[in-house]
Amino acid sequence: MILLLPLILTSLTVRAVGKRLSARGYKFAAAWDDWPAALAAGMSVVFICTAVTHFVEPQRSGLIATVPGLIPEPGLAVTATGVIEFVLAAGLLVPRTRRLSALAAIVLLIALFPANVVAASGVEHAAAPSTALLPRTILQLIFIVCVATPLFSRGFFVRSGPSHIGASEA
Repeated sequence: MILLLPLILTSLTVRAVGKRLSARGYKFAAAWDDWPAALAAGMSVVFICTAVTHFVEPQRSGLIATVPGLIPEPGLAVTATGVIEFVLAAGLLVPRTRRLSALAAIVLLIALFPANVVAASGVEHAAAPSTALLPRTILQLIFIVCVATPLFSRGFFVRSGPSHIGASEA
């Protein structure tokens, strides 16, 4: 649940700064002057925070312990998902790749949910996440909703980002 802090703080900050700079005439800020972009930035920070845990001990070992038994190489899976989270974090910040990154992030969040179930059921590792399943599920749903907002801004599957800059100038 601690990941709600970077999500909320980053999203609010990006939205406020984007709105203020856009109002002052800074055209680059228009790409950040909406909630979908601000939430994408917030989720980017969340993905950076979680990705880091895939590479530092003892968190890495705790994550490996939560990988479902069907996955043959848990260490490789944790490394791969950490790299994917870094890539998604970058993709969510770039307006041209934001929609694709949002779709990929939704897929990743759903794919990682079985590890949340394993972690919630109890794992024999001191560094393994130990949050109950209901709060974990709610958090995952919040993340999915936040990361999905760029997909639904200005119409269904419409490109978000600088494409709306010219509309306010017309």
